[in-house]
Amino acid sequence: MSETSPITPAWFRGGVNLYRTLLEITEERPDMTELAASPTIPSVSEADAMLEFLSDELMRVGFTDDWEVTVRGQEIEDLIDVFNDIAQPD
Repeated sequence: MSETSPITPAWFRGGVNLYRTLLEITEERPDMTELAASPTIPSVSEADAMLEFLSDELMRVGFTDDWEVTVRGQEIEDLIDVFNDIAQPD
């Protein structure tokens, strides 16, 4: 990822730092990176796919051996909140 600040899409409600985290987490998955970088709000099914991906990441890197949430885990939980709001609109 370049050193310049990413342009956060208007639909993303997590702020620049959390968006940067999203791009870092998805950089190994082009399909998820494309979804994250989309200028239009993800569909419910796309948000569900991102939620599944983020849940897998949370289980993989989000906890210590004692099941304490790590800093990265908290960031992933915050991202889950963003996509959960999209997947389950009021």
